[in-house]
Amino acid sequence: MTTHSSDGLLYLQDYPKLRQWINQCVACQQVGYKPELPDSIGVGVAARNLRRYFRPLFLNEIGLCEQCSYAMNLPALKVEHE
Repeated sequence: MTTHSSDGLLYLQDYPKLRQWINQCVACQQVGYKPELPDSIGVGVAARNLRRYFRPLFLNEIGLCEQCSYAMNLPALKVEHE
């Protein structure tokens, strides 16, 4: 049985253009969708599938997720929620 994360990576292999909507932490390599992902991409269900396979991943200015930024004692992420 595969995990949601590995299913998501397989999905991205099938649809590589969707990688533009994916963030990856430069330190821990955690993968998630960009918080600014629109409700729909084109006429398909791509955005819904990305949300199903991944969680939102906020990155700071240097590409670190919140956990890595905290672990390295860097300033908090500047996250703007809509």
